[in-house]
Amino acid sequence: MPKALKDPLGHFLVLGLALFALFAWVTRDEASSDDRVINVDRPALLTHIQYHARAFSPDAAAAHLDGMPESELDRLIDSFVREEALYREALSLGMDQTDHVIKHRLVQSIEFITDDLALRTTEVSDDELETYFEANRERYRIEPTVTFTHVFFNSERHGVQEARDLAAEKLADLNRNRVPFADAPGHGDRFLYLVNYVERTEDLVASHFGDEMAGAVFALVADDANWVGPLASRYGQHLVLLTGRTVERNPELAEVEARLRADAERETAQMRRDAAIETLVGTYEVRRQVVRSREDPGE
Repeated sequence: MPKALKDPLGHFLVLGLALFALFAWVTRDEASSDDRVINVDRPALLTHIQYHARAFSPDAAAAHLDGMPESELDRLIDSFVREEALYREALSLGMDQTDHVIKHRLVQSIEFITDDLALRTTEVSDDELETYFEANRERYRIEPTVTFTHVFFNSERHGVQEARDLAAEKLADLNRNRVPFADAPGHGDRFLYLVNYVERTEDLVASHFGDEMAGAVFALVADDANWVGPLASRYGQHLVLLTGRTVERNPELAEVEARLRADAERETAQMRRDAAIETLVGTYEVRRQVVRSREDPGE
């Protein structure tokens, strides 16, 4: 027996799809005799909730349903009835047999179920986690950061030269009065983003100030007693007090364990899902017919 078929996920795919087929056959027979009646019951609403949340947890769906206020329950029932009515009309037109969009949706539904089941039933051991970490260390490298504050002078408001002159004048004032980190918001113009930046990466700083100023800030030496500048950004002139920096480094496993475990479980679940689907596909006989309108000139 193929290894993937021994996996509970493989059992689910093979047996679950058979049950779906049986359910569709039975309900279609029932619908033919009473196809203008929509029964709104607890199982139907629980299924509706889970499919729309794309999270297949009966207990969570039940708790959500039982905790709904009456107005929200009414909206849920209206949504279910509307969806069921449109679904039955689509079936009556044979769209489940001929519409590629419907086919794609059905495939997506199975994928959503198998993705959720695979993730909820996948756990990695500590040994597996350590192996995964060693194989993917570069993904978890901690980038260098800087901590700084700044005083801003807006070039659009003052003009480029005046903004530069104001910044130069303010720089002398800040250093003469030894203005600390916490008092920066009391000086200069209001900046579009933040005043204080604590342990921020170069990408983040660049997204606020532009690449050139970000590079200049990361080239500074940390000194909590001296303001430097002016440094030009896309918005104007800045005076900067850089009080701290961290260097790029590889973390220990414990520092990134939560993220690491989530990534490892997600990738493991995806491999299990893919293996189970491959096993399912292998249960079908594939008869390849002629697919080209003429012979391949490359043959």
